[in-house]
Amino acid sequence: MRNTRAAEEPPLARVVVRAMRLASILTGSLLSVVLLPALASTPARADSLVATRYEMVERAHVVEMKVDRGFATLVVQRTVANGGPKSDQATFHLDIPATSVATRLRTSGANGKGQTIWFEGELMEAEAAAKKYQELTGIGGYYPKDPALLSWRSQGNLALQVFPVLGQSTKTVEYTLKLPLEYKDGAYHVELPAMGTTELSATVRVSAAHPEDAIVVNGVTAPAAGAPAVITAAADKSLAIVLRPRGVAPIDTVLASVQVADNKHLVHGRIAAAAHLAEVPRGAHVVVLFDASRSHHDAGVGLAAVRAYLAHMTGATVEFLTFDREVRAPLGRGLPVAVALARLAAFDVDLRNGSALDTALAEADTILGASASQVRRVVVVTDTLTRSDLTPAKIGVASWKSGAIVHLATVEHGNPALARDDESPWATLPRRTGGLFWKGSAATTADAATRIAFEELARPKRLDKLVVRGLSGRFVAPAVLEEGSGLEHFVIADGPTSRVDVDGELWSKPLHLSFTPSAEQGKLDAALFFGSSLVSELSEPEQMKLAMLGRAVSPVTSYLAIEPGVRPSNEGLDWGLGTVGFGEGGGGRGEGIGLGSIGTLGHGAGVEKDKWLQGELVTAAKTCAPSAKHVSAELETTYDEIVDVLHVEIAPTRDAKAETCLREAIWKLTLPAVFTGQFEGHHVSTKL
Repeated sequence: MRNTRAAEEPPLARVVVRAMRLASILTGSLLSVVLLPALASTPARADSLVATRYEMVERAHVVEMKVDRGFATLVVQRTVANGGPKSDQATFHLDIPATSVATRLRTSGANGKGQTIWFEGELMEAEAAAKKYQELTGIGGYYPKDPALLSWRSQGNLALQVFPVLGQSTKTVEYTLKLPLEYKDGAYHVELPAMGTTELSATVRVSAAHPEDAIVVNGVTAPAAGAPAVITAAADKSLAIVLRPRGVAPIDTVLASVQVADNKHLVHGRIAAAAHLAEVPRGAHVVVLFDASRSHHDAGVGLAAVRAYLAHMTGATVEFLTFDREVRAPLGRGLPVAVALARLAAFDVDLRNGSALDTALAEADTILGASASQVRRVVVVTDTLTRSDLTPAKIGVASWKSGAIVHLATVEHGNPALARDDESPWATLPRRTGGLFWKGSAATTADAATRIAFEELARPKRLDKLVVRGLSGRFVAPAVLEEGSGLEHFVIADGPTSRVDVDGELWSKPLHLSFTPSAEQGKLDAALFFGSSLVSELSEPEQMKLAMLGRAVSPVTSYLAIEPGVRPSNEGLDWGLGTVGFGEGGGGRGEGIGLGSIGTLGHGAGVEKDKWLQGELVTAAKTCAPSAKHVSAELETTYDEIVDVLHVEIAPTRDAKAETCLREAIWKLTLPAVFTGQFEGHHVSTKL
């Protein structure tokens, strides 16, 4: 296998000294040793095969790759052919992925009937394994049998020695690698470096450990669920492999905690958010409350946001209601979502005075309270510029009996975006229902970017207010976990982790989960430790503990596979000639909304404004009450909108019909640009 990431190599001098020490154990002479090419020079960028006596060629290289959620297992079979007349040793220099580790070795043999049988490797202390291998492959008086040695060179480099490969015959050996995967974009990713030698490419069969998961290799999805993807891996090309899990929990967790020594614990935690934390419900009954008041200057982009939201609500029944001082249904009632979208595409909102958000919410609660649907949603798009006595606090405690989830949003013109604002006083009612107050921006068209941004009104897409407790090793969690993303913590900690608690919010619905260490995960991580950057943090005795637990080839362990009863053979290797190698065992936005004057009316709004209102009142009175001698009105404005008409009176004789006419005339006024304040009170009185 070819490495695509540079592994940190141990200093050559250290490797040589260890090699010579091993050689001294095996031969009694420091001068008779010739190091394997992998030790004597820079490792080749691909596997290589070296014979000791004759010509050796590789005939088959097959990799069975099983991809699981978080790691992959590669079972590799290599078959070599010896063209010489007598037994020979095959030595592979294996260029494996830098983060992978070897966890098994088997060598093939034959029984009395000529059938293939396998001899399982034993994980041993590295020097003992090397010494035993040399003893078993030396010259003796016995028929050659089947030892094989798999040993560490450095991260990403192993040596595999196999003896005997009989003259004019073939030999198959098998080793197993474990490889961690990276979680991102809702899937597990790994890039396998180029595999095989320059003479022979590997055949790789990739399948999912869970048949329901999908496998993608170099951008091509495997043909069927559970069926392997079969690839011929060229020696100069890598393989990008993606596992897309199906049917997983919204938040998937992994935890291991292995004591290595006093105050040293290998701790691994993973918290992975599914590609979709939730799905858009089908068949929902949706009420959209749209602010049609004059102050809603971004109504056009607000409508685009509504269309973008509804595009996600498959099978929904839609009530689109506008509100100014009254609530209206301009598109009709109980529309299929496709019909609602078609009518909204041609809809142009008629902005009027008044912002009766309270009345609109009460209407939505009544509609959904009588709905047969179990999935009920309310989306309010407003500028939040209401009359002064309709405060966020008043909305926050309003009766809500339907059980519908409410989202309340302001949308301004800009690049498509949507962010929760939990600090706004308007967030109280939505949070009571499981929804949120949002600040968004959009263009005037419901394009793809707008649909993506406003999908979060249809389903939660992140875990907010994230808190992770109990994970040792100085772990600091971010405030938000986006769907499809994960948190990975792999450390040597000074204390164990016995339990991890995760808290957060999906929209405003609390989520809590706890998880504890798994013994099986501990064994896996004990092995994967030797493909990590943590190796230098442990001493050799500490490494030995993890290597034996994880059954992994390491700087201190090697695999030796032998046929029972194997002894030095009459075709053994002459280790005194110095010609053979040996094995060794290394957001949201938080701005306020300026409601400091809520609950009070500003007086003395300016002579010019009052004079204009007087003129409009006189004009209206001539139509509504031609016999009146005096008229007065009390009203409230916010910017260019009349938000309340509090009182109208005609003198000397009160006339209810005339006063109603006058009130309606005031509600229809279009304020000039001179009206620029919020919550301005006006008392207008004039003689006729």
